[in-house]
Amino acid sequence: MTSFGQLPKKAMKKMGQNPIRFLDSVETHMTDLQTFNPFDISNISIVKPKKAKKLLGDKGVDGAIYVTTKRAAKVIYWNFLCSKSDQYRRLFNSPQADTTAQYILNGEALSDSASSGSLFLINDKNFKTINVIDKEDGKYLVDNVVPKRYIIIITAKRPKGLVRKKNST
Repeated sequence: MTSFGQLPKKAMKKMGQNPIRFLDSVETHMTDLQTFNPFDISNISIVKPKKAKKLLGDKGVDGAIYVTTKRAAKVIYWNFLCSKSDQYRRLFNSPQADTTAQYILNGEALSDSASSGSLFLINDKNFKTINVIDKEDGKYLVDNVVPKRYIIIITAKRPKGLVRKKNST
Protein backbone atom coordinates (compact mmCIF):
# COMPACT_ATOMS: atom_id res chain seq x y z
CA MET A 1 0.00 0.00 0.00
CA THR A 2 1.20 3.50 -0.79
CA SER A 3 0.35 6.47 1.42
CA PHE A 4 -0.14 10.14 0.66
CA GLY A 5 3.54 10.93 1.09
CA GLN A 6 4.69 8.61 -1.71
CA LEU A 7 5.46 10.06 -5.09
CA PRO A 8 2.13 9.85 -6.96
CA LYS A 9 3.54 9.40 -10.49
CA LYS A 10 5.43 6.27 -9.47
CA ALA A 11 2.43 4.76 -7.69
CA MET A 12 -0.11 5.68 -10.38
CA LYS A 13 1.93 4.17 -13.25
CA LYS A 14 1.01 0.68 -12.11
CA MET A 15 -2.72 1.38 -11.72
CA GLY A 16 -5.27 0.15 -14.20
CA GLN A 17 -7.79 2.31 -16.04
CA ASN A 18 -10.57 1.94 -13.48
CA PRO A 19 -9.34 1.50 -9.90
CA ILE A 20 -11.97 0.98 -7.23
CA ARG A 21 -12.33 4.03 -4.99
CA PHE A 22 -13.20 4.31 -1.31
CA LEU A 23 -14.04 7.36 0.79
CA ASP A 24 -13.72 6.61 4.51
CA SER A 25 -13.84 2.87 3.71
CA VAL A 26 -17.08 3.16 1.72
CA GLU A 27 -16.96 2.42 -2.01
CA THR A 28 -17.61 5.56 -4.01
CA HIS A 29 -17.53 6.94 -7.55
CA MET A 30 -14.92 9.28 -8.97
CA THR A 31 -17.52 12.04 -9.34
CA ASP A 32 -18.03 12.03 -5.55
CA LEU A 33 -14.30 12.41 -4.98
CA GLN A 34 -14.03 15.22 -7.54
CA THR A 35 -16.56 17.33 -5.64
CA PHE A 36 -14.89 16.73 -2.28
CA ASN A 37 -12.98 19.60 -0.63
CA PRO A 38 -9.27 18.65 -0.79
CA PHE A 39 -8.64 20.46 2.51
CA ASP A 40 -10.86 17.88 4.24
CA ILE A 41 -8.64 15.01 3.09
CA SER A 42 -6.24 13.52 5.62
CA ASN A 43 -4.74 10.65 3.66
CA ILE A 44 -4.79 8.97 0.27
CA SER A 45 -3.59 5.38 0.05
CA ILE A 46 -3.05 3.57 -3.21
CA VAL A 47 -3.17 -0.21 -3.42
CA LYS A 48 -1.53 -1.58 -6.55
CA PRO A 49 -3.57 -4.00 -8.70
CA LYS A 50 -1.91 -7.24 -7.58
CA LYS A 51 -2.51 -6.57 -3.88
CA ALA A 52 -5.94 -5.01 -4.49
CA LYS A 53 -7.08 -8.13 -6.32
CA LYS A 54 -6.00 -10.26 -3.34
CA LEU A 55 -7.90 -7.99 -0.95
CA LEU A 56 -10.99 -7.20 -3.04
CA GLY A 57 -11.25 -9.98 -5.59
CA ASP A 58 -12.09 -9.07 -9.19
CA LYS A 59 -13.18 -5.56 -8.14
CA GLY A 60 -9.54 -4.78 -7.36
CA VAL A 61 -8.08 -5.87 -10.69
CA ASP A 62 -7.18 -2.25 -11.60
CA GLY A 63 -6.04 -1.30 -8.09
CA ALA A 64 -7.72 0.65 -5.31
CA ILE A 65 -7.63 4.19 -3.99
CA TYR A 66 -8.57 4.83 -0.36
CA VAL A 67 -9.31 8.43 0.61
CA THR A 68 -9.61 9.14 4.32
CA THR A 69 -11.12 12.41 5.52
CA LYS A 70 -9.68 14.33 8.45
CA ARG A 71 -12.84 13.57 10.41
CA ALA A 72 -12.56 9.80 9.91
CA ALA A 73 -8.78 9.87 10.54
CA LYS A 74 -9.36 11.67 13.83
CA VAL A 75 -11.83 9.00 14.97
CA ILE A 76 -9.35 6.27 14.01
CA TYR A 77 -6.36 7.76 15.85
CA TRP A 78 -8.52 8.78 18.85
CA ASN A 79 -9.74 5.18 19.24
CA PHE A 80 -6.20 3.89 18.90
CA LEU A 81 -4.70 6.31 21.43
CA CYS A 82 -7.55 5.63 23.88
CA SER A 83 -6.66 1.93 23.67
CA LYS A 84 -3.03 2.75 24.55
CA SER A 85 -3.49 5.26 27.38
CA ASP A 86 -6.12 5.36 30.13
CA GLN A 87 -5.10 8.95 30.90
CA TYR A 88 -5.68 9.98 27.28
CA ARG A 89 -9.09 8.27 27.30
CA ARG A 90 -10.11 10.06 30.53
CA LEU A 91 -9.00 13.49 29.32
CA PHE A 92 -10.42 13.29 25.81
CA ASN A 93 -13.84 11.64 25.88
CA SER A 94 -14.49 12.13 22.17
CA PRO A 95 -12.42 12.71 19.01
CA GLN A 96 -13.42 16.40 19.07
CA ALA A 97 -12.34 16.91 22.72
CA ASP A 98 -8.60 17.20 22.00
CA THR A 99 -8.61 20.91 21.12
CA THR A 100 -6.51 21.59 24.25
CA ALA A 101 -3.82 19.09 23.18
CA GLN A 102 -0.58 19.65 21.33
CA TYR A 103 0.62 16.45 19.66
CA ILE A 104 4.32 15.77 19.33
CA LEU A 105 5.25 12.82 17.14
CA ASN A 106 8.86 11.61 17.28
CA GLY A 107 10.00 14.97 18.61
CA GLU A 108 8.16 17.05 16.00
CA ALA A 109 5.23 19.26 17.02
CA LEU A 110 2.26 18.66 14.72
CA SER A 111 0.05 21.49 13.54
CA ASP A 112 -3.67 21.06 14.08
CA SER A 113 -4.18 20.64 10.34
CA ALA A 114 -1.42 18.02 9.96
CA SER A 115 -2.06 15.94 13.07
CA SER A 116 -4.87 13.79 11.67
CA GLY A 117 -2.80 12.68 8.67
CA SER A 118 0.26 11.85 10.75
CA LEU A 119 -1.48 10.23 13.71
CA PHE A 120 -3.83 8.23 11.48
CA LEU A 121 -0.85 6.21 10.25
CA ILE A 122 0.04 4.94 13.73
CA ASN A 123 -0.93 1.33 14.43
CA ASP A 124 0.17 -1.61 16.59
CA LYS A 125 3.03 -2.41 14.21
CA ASN A 126 4.71 0.99 14.47
CA PHE A 127 3.54 2.38 17.84
CA LYS A 128 6.12 2.64 20.63
CA THR A 129 4.98 4.97 23.44
CA ILE A 130 2.53 7.68 24.49
CA ASN A 131 3.06 10.17 27.31
CA VAL A 132 0.38 12.69 28.33
CA ILE A 133 1.60 15.81 30.11
CA ASP A 134 -0.75 18.21 31.89
CA LYS A 135 1.14 21.49 32.10
CA GLU A 136 -1.08 22.69 34.95
CA ASP A 137 -0.43 19.84 37.39
CA GLY A 138 2.70 21.55 38.71
CA LYS A 139 5.17 18.80 37.83
CA TYR A 140 6.27 20.45 34.62
CA LEU A 141 7.48 23.90 33.80
CA VAL A 142 4.65 25.94 32.34
CA ASP A 143 5.83 27.54 29.14
CA ASN A 144 4.52 29.98 26.59
CA VAL A 145 5.90 28.00 23.66
CA VAL A 146 3.07 25.44 23.57
CA PRO A 147 -0.18 27.37 24.11
CA LYS A 148 -2.24 24.25 24.83
CA ARG A 149 -2.75 22.67 28.24
CA TYR A 150 -1.91 19.08 27.35
CA ILE A 151 1.10 17.81 25.49
CA ILE A 152 0.74 14.35 23.94
CA ILE A 153 4.16 12.91 23.19
CA ILE A 154 4.07 9.89 20.88
CA THR A 155 6.91 7.82 19.55
CA ALA A 156 6.43 5.46 16.63
CA LYS A 157 8.40 3.84 13.84
CA ARG A 158 8.07 5.52 10.47
CA PRO A 159 5.31 3.86 8.39
CA LYS A 160 6.57 1.97 5.33
CA GLY A 161 6.05 3.69 2.00
CA LEU A 162 5.98 7.20 3.42
CA VAL A 163 8.36 9.59 1.70
CA ARG A 164 10.51 11.75 3.96
CA LYS A 165 10.04 15.51 3.72
CA LYS A 166 12.89 17.23 1.95
CA ASN A 167 14.48 20.12 3.81
CA SER A 168 13.99 23.41 2.00
CA THR A 169 17.32 24.76 3.27
